[in-house]
Amino acid sequence: MNMFSSFYSSVCFIVSAIWLVIGVSGTGTQSMSEEERLNLKEEAKEMFYHGYTAYMDNAYPADELMPLSCKGRWRNTEPSRGDIDDTLGNFSLTLVDSLDTLVVMGDIEEFDRALRLVVRDVTFDHDVVVSVFETNIRMVGGLISGHVMAEHLNQLYGALGWYRGELLTMARDLATKLLPAFNTTTGIPHPKVNLKYGMKSPKLQTSRDTCTSCAGTIILEFAALSRLTGDPIFEEKARQAMDCLWSQRHRGSDLVGTVLNVHSGDWVRRDSGVGAGIDSYYEYLLKAYVLLGDEGYLDRFNKHYSAIMKYISQGPMLLDVHMHRPHTTSRNFMDALLAFWPGLQVLKGDIKPAIETHEMLYQVIQRHNFLPEAFTTDFQVHWGGHPLRPEFLESTYLLYLATDDPYYLRVGEQVLRSLQKHAWVPCGYAAVKDVRTGVHEDRMDSFVLSETFKYLYLLFAKPSDLIIDMDQFIFTTEAHLLPLSLARLSNLTVVPIPDNQVDAQDTDVEYARSCPNAHFLFPGRHEFAETIRRPLKNFVNNVCPSRKTMQRKLRASEFQAGNSGHMRLLRDMGITIMALPDGRVQLLHTSSNVIKEMFQYTAKSSDDAEEGLLFMQEMIELSKLQQEQPENPPRMVSFTHKVDGKATVTTIQAGPAQFGLDLKGDITVRGKVVKAHPLRACGELDNEEEIRGKIVIMERGDCMFIEKARKLKSLGGIGGIVLDNTPGTSASSSPMFAMSGDGNDDVDIPLVFLFAGDAEILLKAIQDNPDLEVVLGDFADKDTGKGIVEEVQVQMTDTLENIDEFTVETLNDDDGVTVPTVRSIINSKRYQGGDSLSDDDLVTVVEGQLETQQARPLNDFEVRKSLQMEILKLLDEAQTAEEIMIAAIRYINIRQLQDQPSSSAVSELQNVLIKKTASNPGLLHSLLNIHLRELSGALPQVSTRPSSSDAPEVHNSLHNLLTHLSTLTANLRKFLPVTKDAKKTPSSEQLSSLPAGLKKGDLNENSKVDHLTDKLHEKLKKLKKKYEGMIPQHIEDILDDNQDMSASLTKEAVKKDEL
Repeated sequence: MNMFSSFYSSVCFIVSAIWLVIGVSGTGTQSMSEEERLNLKEEAKEMFYHGYTAYMDNAYPADELMPLSCKGRWRNTEPSRGDIDDTLGNFSLTLVDSLDTLVVMGDIEEFDRALRLVVRDVTFDHDVVVSVFETNIRMVGGLISGHVMAEHLNQLYGALGWYRGELLTMARDLATKLLPAFNTTTGIPHPKVNLKYGMKSPKLQTSRDTCTSCAGTIILEFAALSRLTGDPIFEEKARQAMDCLWSQRHRGSDLVGTVLNVHSGDWVRRDSGVGAGIDSYYEYLLKAYVLLGDEGYLDRFNKHYSAIMKYISQGPMLLDVHMHRPHTTSRNFMDALLAFWPGLQVLKGDIKPAIETHEMLYQVIQRHNFLPEAFTTDFQVHWGGHPLRPEFLESTYLLYLATDDPYYLRVGEQVLRSLQKHAWVPCGYAAVKDVRTGVHEDRMDSFVLSETFKYLYLLFAKPSDLIIDMDQFIFTTEAHLLPLSLARLSNLTVVPIPDNQVDAQDTDVEYARSCPNAHFLFPGRHEFAETIRRPLKNFVNNVCPSRKTMQRKLRASEFQAGNSGHMRLLRDMGITIMALPDGRVQLLHTSSNVIKEMFQYTAKSSDDAEEGLLFMQEMIELSKLQQEQPENPPRMVSFTHKVDGKATVTTIQAGPAQFGLDLKGDITVRGKVVKAHPLRACGELDNEEEIRGKIVIMERGDCMFIEKARKLKSLGGIGGIVLDNTPGTSASSSPMFAMSGDGNDDVDIPLVFLFAGDAEILLKAIQDNPDLEVVLGDFADKDTGKGIVEEVQVQMTDTLENIDEFTVETLNDDDGVTVPTVRSIINSKRYQGGDSLSDDDLVTVVEGQLETQQARPLNDFEVRKSLQMEILKLLDEAQTAEEIMIAAIRYINIRQLQDQPSSSAVSELQNVLIKKTASNPGLLHSLLNIHLRELSGALPQVSTRPSSSDAPEVHNSLHNLLTHLSTLTANLRKFLPVTKDAKKTPSSEQLSSLPAGLKKGDLNENSKVDHLTDKLHEKLKKLKKKYEGMIPQHIEDILDDNQDMSASLTKEAVKKDEL
């Protein structure tokens, strides 16, 4: 046995070689076969790769994976989650944190690839505020451990020959960025630091308090960094923080508080325990002795440990007390982070209380499937969340090493099954928002891959299954591996010395590193762990017998309103379902026969009544969760059909789905429709052969929405429209309805929801045209209208000569007043070059009924003026041609609703457009070539009101505007004369004479400009023909002049238009 292996055994971290011989438990412990162990080991490995691959495929290089959204979580791009986001620094956190897990799994090839990605992609010069504690344990620790593993594998197997210490350099760089946080009078670091500006960030001006574990969980990583790089500053800073914490302990109790001031060292929170806020401070005291060989850390730990066992430990439970009044508890609940404590007691050598506390925690898990974030002293849920924490598995793994008791393998198996059943999602593993409801949270912290699956795998793996000797390393609080060789060798040591290298033994050092706490060992004898657990067999259940664990028949997350079995179970629980007029349902629960007359059902028994209460509580939690979800934007169902003989595009607002293809932005699905038979599409369909390649219409009911989607996907459907089953509902009278899933988003086709009243429009169109084609997409008008469900767009025909077919539809408001709505067809794509600009490039933008009637009547001057100024401001701020067109149409809409002459609206609009385009010929080109015909189609609509008598003025204003735009086009020749040699670049004098808008860009593009010019004059000619007899004569001359000019425009003469 080499020196490092014997040393590791001597400090009792891997205890199987030093403890008294411990046999496998007999009575009460089910043994595990070798085949079972191997299967569980492989399943744990597959679980890690399910999460790891989901992160790499869908999130990298983001910091974390959002497993429900199946995308990466970047800092400052997702809604803030408060301090929890301080873990993120846009530095690929999950990959760095998972590096050494790949080595534990034996995957050298993927470790090599991941190492190269980190070296290539990860940087730290970001203007972002991060947690000093989290960045140290996850990122600095991950980089150091990755470096150690790379060097170690190179020595053992000759792998990673390209590696030259890059990760160690990165770790030093990142740790240096954390050093400004240590510039305090006490040496206690600030809790946060800006990676780019240190403590100079405005967000950190009020920083003064930090937690004990935040300051006391740095020594391992910083000391390792100092000893690996030879730079002592890191270990010095971390040691100074540890010294201050020790000096601030309460001298009477030897306990520390939870939060203290970084400048004065005064305690801000004096409650003391072993859970959140303090936990890893105690861990790092003991492990600093193990790793560094400094007995001072061991002495401090032993004093703290004695105080904890005297004041905080109450049988198997660990309850917070006041540090200055240690006999008084400060709270009546325990948190999940204390689950690390039994593992630390194993390292200490105090096995009996470790077994007891672990058993208590395991019984809580059996009660709730997971360990809640906090639970009360009678073991009820205090905080229901569970982010898949690793602490309990860590203690389970270490207890198994200490006892060799297969009972702990069975414990690990149950945790594995709970993760697979309640946390697995198609895109990784999702945190549990509340263990009572089982609802998922869109979160997979980096420690799930770094710690949880690492400990789970190691629990079922034997030393012979691993490619490294775990006895040569110690775990940090983030389960990163640091070499025990750092304890006595120089700080140039990178990895454990190979087995064939012999060093002289230093007896003093060896004695200092021996295990000093053998008197804590429980006398070893056969089946001793079982004898400790036996008295605690029903400890949790016996504390509060009335709150017994029951075998649940139905959970809220599993409930389906169309399932007759589920409905029968609800009746047994005393739950009555009442349908509301808007299609929602209301659940009422009663267990008393006294008020039986008031309700349809009462509970069959007291047990059923209790489960009914739990079911109602879960439904409330589910409802709250849905309300907390980001608002789902509305979707649309659009189709073309005949209305009064005209081809018309009808758009209906639809509800979104929280699963499947996200129809956001330009993403659409187009296809013919078919009705499902039977319409609810929950079982076998009679027309399955008709589904493939179609958008399927279904009715709500009988099964979950996600099940309908899965059915369509399996039959080859490309989308679905779910119709409400409550007659008379509509989007204008009901809140928007979003279809929920079941947490497993395994479909990639879209579903949208139509209320019954709105669906009648679609069904009528299908009746008229069985081959109707529909488009599912984002609802374009979601920011402008108020409750508009149906939008009708009269489609423009292909040629500009038929522009008179561009008509205006009207919508009636609640008061019966007819409100004209101007429609515009605009080009949504920038011209990329090609043979022609086709009508396939056009998309419909429907300007809905303006939200102008909410507060006061439209004849109120203040309201009118406010709306007018708001839209004028929007128009003035518009930067692109598309934005200008949309703002212009909105302006026309509001002016139509006022009593001013329509010609004044065009005149005002004309002034704004001339002002915006006169100084920017590039914008003029874009506006003319993309939107001229749309503008000409939109502006005349202001004259369509029956009361308008100023049509001539409108047309004259329109033509004056076209005249001015054409004149500007013609004047381009004056700004940039044509050179004789087409291949010559214009002279500096010519370039300096250009307007500001023409001085930038590439003048070496000719073909696109020529094509653009031809299209411009072709459109202007069509306009001239269309309005012949109405356009002033001087426009004829300008158009003719432009026609002659077009042939001579060259690449030297025209600025490249940014199209």
